[in-house]
Amino acid sequence: MLTLGDSAKIIDQQKKKKSNINNKIYSKNPRKENKVAVFRLAIGSHSHPDVFKIFNFETEGSLPLNTQIIADHFIDSVTEYSVKEMPPGKFLEVIYHNGVIDPCQESILTACESLGVPVIAAKVSKRYYSNAQDDVYVNKMVHITFTSEPALETLRPRGSRKGMQVFDLTAMSDNELIALGNGTHDRRKGCDLALTLEDMEKLREMQIRDKLPCVTDVFLETFGARWSDHCNHKKWRKLSLFRILKDATKRIRNSNLVSAFVDNAGVWKFFEKFVIALKLETHCSPSQMEPYGGQLTKLGGVLRDIIFCGLGFRPILNIEMTAVGEFIRKKFPLLEGIALSARTIARETIRAIADYGNPMGVPMALARMLSHFSFSGKVFALGGTVGLGREDCALQGIPQKGDFVLMVGGRTGNDGLHGATVSSGEITEQTDSGDSCHVQIGNPFQEQKMVMAIEDLRDAGCPRRLNDFGAAGIVSAIAEMGEQAEGGGGVLVNLALVPLKCAGLENWQIALSESQERGGIIIIREKLDEAIEILRRHQLEYAVVGIVTCNGRFQMIYDPDATDLHSDMPLSGEICLDVPYVYFDECPLPQIEIIEPPVRTDTVDFPEITLDNVEEMAVQVTSHFDACNQEQATTQYDGTVIGTNVQGSLYGRDYNVTSHLAVSRPVYGRPYAVTISQSFSPWQFEVNPQLAARNAMIDAIITQVASGIRRTDVCEADNFYTPTQLDPYAYYWLVKQVQEIAALSELTETPFVSGKDSSSGTGFGVNVVPSVVITAMGKISDYRNLIMHLWQKPCSTLIAVGPQFKTLSGSILSSSLGLTGTILESMPREEVREYLDRLYQLVTSGKVLSSVPINRGGILLRLFEGIIASGFGVKTPLCQELFPESYGAALLEVPSSAAGYILTNYADLNPRIVGEIVDYRSLTVCGRNIDLNLLFNGWNTTFQKAVA
Repeated sequence: MLTLGDSAKIIDQQKKKKSNINNKIYSKNPRKENKVAVFRLAIGSHSHPDVFKIFNFETEGSLPLNTQIIADHFIDSVTEYSVKEMPPGKFLEVIYHNGVIDPCQESILTACESLGVPVIAAKVSKRYYSNAQDDVYVNKMVHITFTSEPALETLRPRGSRKGMQVFDLTAMSDNELIALGNGTHDRRKGCDLALTLEDMEKLREMQIRDKLPCVTDVFLETFGARWSDHCNHKKWRKLSLFRILKDATKRIRNSNLVSAFVDNAGVWKFFEKFVIALKLETHCSPSQMEPYGGQLTKLGGVLRDIIFCGLGFRPILNIEMTAVGEFIRKKFPLLEGIALSARTIARETIRAIADYGNPMGVPMALARMLSHFSFSGKVFALGGTVGLGREDCALQGIPQKGDFVLMVGGRTGNDGLHGATVSSGEITEQTDSGDSCHVQIGNPFQEQKMVMAIEDLRDAGCPRRLNDFGAAGIVSAIAEMGEQAEGGGGVLVNLALVPLKCAGLENWQIALSESQERGGIIIIREKLDEAIEILRRHQLEYAVVGIVTCNGRFQMIYDPDATDLHSDMPLSGEICLDVPYVYFDECPLPQIEIIEPPVRTDTVDFPEITLDNVEEMAVQVTSHFDACNQEQATTQYDGTVIGTNVQGSLYGRDYNVTSHLAVSRPVYGRPYAVTISQSFSPWQFEVNPQLAARNAMIDAIITQVASGIRRTDVCEADNFYTPTQLDPYAYYWLVKQVQEIAALSELTETPFVSGKDSSSGTGFGVNVVPSVVITAMGKISDYRNLIMHLWQKPCSTLIAVGPQFKTLSGSILSSSLGLTGTILESMPREEVREYLDRLYQLVTSGKVLSSVPINRGGILLRLFEGIIASGFGVKTPLCQELFPESYGAALLEVPSSAAGYILTNYADLNPRIVGEIVDYRSLTVCGRNIDLNLLFNGWNTTFQKAVA
């Protein structure tokens, strides 16, 4: 067994070897040191004739490159072909610029090495001809474009490192402090710290308190990130909103709860020795500015939240929801040419989710895209993941003095800088075009290796604590782990030991970078050698970058010579940051005025729906973007990989109808199932945000219970999206929403285990509607006992149970008619618990054949979807009653012989006959045949017209 000193020497030797390589890579003039040559291999696609993929290879010493060997192994002969000469004409070629290593380089170099091909660097570029280049958006901080044949001298990053900047805050006027905080100071122009004058005054006080002659740029950037609303939740803390939710969860005392609001995800008991974890997060800002990178991040980031939850979880399900702006700009025509269009964001969302979720091998559970004009300035980008873990490793450990801090996975670059501060505020043209790169580069293949490596580390008992690198990078991930160390916390990080993918990064950039596919691990000191061997086996790059000190301080230095890390080592080299953890708690909280909105006295007259116009109204519903067939997008997300999904995003005989409940059995050989439901309707939130939040929560739970899940086996996650102070009533509604769902969770005993707030829902002056998405996760010991959506047989009776709303306010039909409404109906909160229990009794009585919630689109859409999914038809005596959206209601299929029994014995559920299933494809309303072709054509073509 090696001693710690021997381990440190080995690590130091490895660092020096890597450093020699890096010296070549980072050289400003590599041609003077080594004669190099760049070769290009172009590949065409049969399915996309105007798009070409080009592999760029660099060899040392002008060694000839056997392109035939590479072509044989890099080209899919079924779908691709080698291009000997590129076609003429105008084109746009996109490649990572010379300051960035392509995330694909590692895999390419490994493949070339196995083929005996001497390649030292590689990048992949894309060339677009004709109309294919019209919708290509480029991240200027990491990409460069060419419109003529590029002359690539080298593919290796070049650049020079700048020294730290220092500032004497005590010598600055208020105006200078403001300029330094908001990025308009001459010496820090463009580096917006999002720090107010009050924040800067507090930092000046700290400088005086610690008798410092000056503070560093790393100091300022650290507090800018740690005090951002994204990391510090300043607005929620001021309003005590997290406390409301956390206290409600504690009071419920649900026996399934393992942990809530203390880790990267909430953890729920499953069966045997297993636990399941749930996490969703928004990534609103980058998705509106650079949608592909932003949508990559919302999924990649939440996958890492699961991987780095507890001592390691395996992701088993993905969830995707995106709410974009209106497709035909009517409300905000001035955004044209400033904010990205809904069409662009929708297309980029599909590409991103497919490009990240599919390579990870994690099946898609639920996926849906919605639209509302209020998201024209800032998209609502929500990603979620469910994970499976061991109960004995469900909780994080407490770091001990002398434990090592490792960074694993991807290298650190300039992507993601200032993501925490930008995502905490409003998008403007200034933040969109600033010199900071807020959008991260994704590399799912790197993250896939993480899954297996973390599981092996966990099973070997190596980690004490885990954390993924999200907003604010090291400043968040490693600092948070160090804060949990024994004796009040304490950790020292040497930024010089961090592996880089960009040349010339400054200290603050290394500390703040939000580059993806990175994780932080505190390794038990005696387990370091074993941990390193596991990481090597998985070919996962690692670096020992810090040590747990337990001195109560967060410290960062830059010293290439300080490789022998120990807990009592003195600070050396460039001292970037040395502050006690308690300083982070001194964040000044904003002043928030709660203004109650005036009572609405206006009224909206909705048209009466009769047999004369029912077909027209039905077409309006089925043709709505929020209700239409989105299989064009959803089928690009793999829901069948690893074979665990019982029901995913789509169901039906043609696999094209949206599912409300995802069902997965993640434990091999066991019938145990985890179930996921989600509810959000932006049109309801436009009418009344508080009651819309109640409806969303009831709907998510009802979807579970109506399928046969016991309510106490259901937990929830909330994801809020709130406009900024530009909306004077935003925080009134936010408080009401939190109070509403907290009270309802206590009543139903369905605790919230995870949540995320984004109080920055304003973009280019456009406010989002005060929103919250509710996601519910349930469990059942045998998936075969679930009641699913698909209609089972003709001659069955369809019965609706639950509330029966009258108004069209907030419905899909109302938005199609341009009449949102003013009054929103909702089930009385005090009736929900008893209703859930009685519904569960009915569903598990053996008398229910199929079940589906009545939410967006009302009964009409459920009938239409039932017809498309099953191939059967329906006769209904209802007309006007088909269109209101009665959140909390469910549509049940029962044998005709059981209908009378249910109407009599479950009268408290407000049952009413909706219709009869027939054995031929048809929809008959009050004896009138509705033209299903009209409904189907609208439903089947809307998404294609809007997005393609």
